[in-house]
Amino acid sequence: MYRVHYFDTSEAAHDACLDDGPCIEEGDVLAILSEGVIGLASTDPIAVTLDPGALRIVRPMAMDTLLTELVHDACQIRRAVAIALLHHLPVQPHFLAFVAPALPYPYPQTVVALSFDDIMLTIDAIDHRITALERRLGTLESDSAHAFFLQRSIDHLSAARKRLMRHPRPPR
Repeated sequence: MYRVHYFDTSEAAHDACLDDGPCIEEGDVLAILSEGVIGLASTDPIAVTLDPGALRIVRPMAMDTLLTELVHDACQIRRAVAIALLHHLPVQPHFLAFVAPALPYPYPQTVVALSFDDIMLTIDAIDHRITALERRLGTLESDSAHAFFLQRSIDHLSAARKRLMRHPRPPR
């Protein structure tokens, strides 16, 4: 079993880890949502999120090195990262490996596999959405905030469509 302790500030979380009280144990998850910080309790508490607050930030290193350098085990790190992701907080990339499935790629690389048909269907869906938004845009005052945000959406969709169109056709 593990516990998550919520604090108002990262300084309060750090101080609570150094207290002699039995409340916080090494490996408990520290959550400071107001600062966007999630960490792990110890005598030198660490942050797993990009923003460390008053907690210590751990420099990037391989998983096995992290496990030898830290007092925390993989299960504790996995729980902290899962809590951070649950709250939509950005996690330090070297900690993401603890929750991601084992992939043959290092953590900074992302692989997305789409078939040519997937890409063409997506382009078609973008075209339909752009057409619907342009129709809606034509009914609005040109200087309204709604028109501004609709135009930005159309611009973003158009840019995404152009990026997808650059995808090479498969060899026949």
